[in-house]
Amino acid sequence: MELYKTSIPKLDEFLDGGIRPKTITVFWATPGIENTPFAYQLMMESLERGDYCVYITQSKKSSTVEKEIEHYGWNATQYRKVGTLKFIDAYSGLINADSADEFYIKDARNPKAITEMLEKALEGIADKNKIVIFDSLSTLIDHCGEESLEELSKWKKLFEKYNAAGVFLFIEWPYDSKVLNKIKLMADAIVCLKAIEEKVILREYFTISKVAWNGKNEGVGIPFKISVPGGVKVYIPKLLVTGPYNAGKSSFVHSASTGAVSVDRLGTTIALDHGHVDYAGFSVDLFGTPGQERFDPILGLLGGEALGVIVVIDSADPDSFVRAKEMMERSKSVGLPCVVAANKANVKGSLSPEDIRKKMRLPKDIPIIPVSADSVPSKEKGKEPAKLNEEDLHNVFDVLFKTLM
Repeated sequence: MELYKTSIPKLDEFLDGGIRPKTITVFWATPGIENTPFAYQLMMESLERGDYCVYITQSKKSSTVEKEIEHYGWNATQYRKVGTLKFIDAYSGLINADSADEFYIKDARNPKAITEMLEKALEGIADKNKIVIFDSLSTLIDHCGEESLEELSKWKKLFEKYNAAGVFLFIEWPYDSKVLNKIKLMADAIVCLKAIEEKVILREYFTISKVAWNGKNEGVGIPFKISVPGGVKVYIPKLLVTGPYNAGKSSFVHSASTGAVSVDRLGTTIALDHGHVDYAGFSVDLFGTPGQERFDPILGLLGGEALGVIVVIDSADPDSFVRAKEMMERSKSVGLPCVVAANKANVKGSLSPEDIRKKMRLPKDIPIIPVSADSVPSKEKGKEPAKLNEEDLHNVFDVLFKTLM
């Protein structure tokens, strides 16, 4: 069976691998939360692997949709030109405007006309893998009335007939509870997009309230961030990078980050490193601690609200291992998802992960990943720290992300 992946970690896991054909999935957002990037990302993932997409737009012109997709760093126009992306224009008719789209609904306030045009579009790609995106149910209700939802059962039959996966966008304005319940009953899966206020920060997250197939109906909220370009990514607002002096924390943060800053004096970090990582569908903020003992009083503050920790050690300096464990204690990272990055693994005299575990007396559930440098840091003041091997860094993040999520 063909699955349609969102390319968003954890969401695909919740959906047991992806969205199924012959089903309806609703991206259900509270007002103020964007849900179109989820649909765009799902659509582009499918188009790039050779699938077809029918996009029903009732809130903007198809050219506007293309521009929005381009804004996130994707090129939908190329698929429209070759015919794998087809638009059904149910918007222009609402504003009495002409349309250049092949599938144009003049009477856009008639939901039955949408059904007829949808079947016409699906007939042309009957033997292809396809998704149908409806943008949006909220607009349908606002322009066509609550009774227009009766047409959803017909769309569901079309998805079953043509083996299509239906994806609907919906914003939960103050509709009658009967309207909301009708949508909930119609949907096979519901992805809820909400926000929660933490002190003065408003964080957006997604969760699953319904999955009719073998997915995970979990109430846990997964924070997300919409990057431009890049699209939707699972957001980890704080990962702590700690470890002894000269272990290579700055090298780790700078090597892993798309952009990083340090406060240093004579090449030594005296405050903290800060960097950002976009990798494997995750968006992560890294915070590195100084290693000198005189900064120990603030380690607890630096470690506050961290969701996980990367402990960087010098695998060729076993005398520093005691200090590494001490810093884990002081930074309040004990008990958090943790990975040890055993730096300088290619240096003569470096210890193996097994020997490091024995000397540090670490439990088996804390992974130890060897890391080495591709370049040697300059001793000149103001020069960048050593560049660590990219594959090694990815190994560290891959292991930690599995632990975090």
